[in-house]
Amino acid sequence: MQLNIYVPADRERILAELEAVSRRLRRPKNDLVLEALEQFLQRLRPPLRPYHLGAVREWKRADLYEERR
Repeated sequence: MQLNIYVPADRERILAELEAVSRRLRRPKNDLVLEALEQFLQRLRPPLRPYHLGAVREWKRADLYEERR
């Protein structure tokens, strides 16, 4: 898949910074952009919280097979 991004003239400095970081880290620009996008999306995702099911009694193997008899 390909993604093209329009960068307005007043934000072209971002492209220059991206180019500099890409050269310094010796990583392709698309890898850096994808990594940044992934981190951004992870921050938007709601965290998984534990869900309390209430009191649960212990079970025995016989309980599992009791209905099959």
